[in-house]
Amino acid sequence: MEKVIIQESSIELTHGRTGQIAVLMYVGENDPVAKLNSVVSEYVGNVGHNQFVDINMDNPWVRVIITGINEMKQEDFNPLKHKLKGW
Repeated sequence: MEKVIIQESSIELTHGRTGQIAVLMYVGENDPVAKLNSVVSEYVGNVGHNQFVDINMDNPWVRVIITGINEMKQEDFNPLKHKLKGW
């Protein structure tokens, strides 16, 4: 049996707008790339988006889709201020 699991969340953009982030994960024994290509195409339709995959493709079972990435708040990186927060 194969399936794709999705996790969605909203992201705050500039000018009071909201973007979306989705993590799609393939579960199954078949080709994850072909299945996720199809699912991502269905999911995004004709909406502009950015898609991220593992650079080495050693984890082809996960895709990350983001809308509004160019409208996210931007500032210069400061290693004293900008840290990934733990859960």
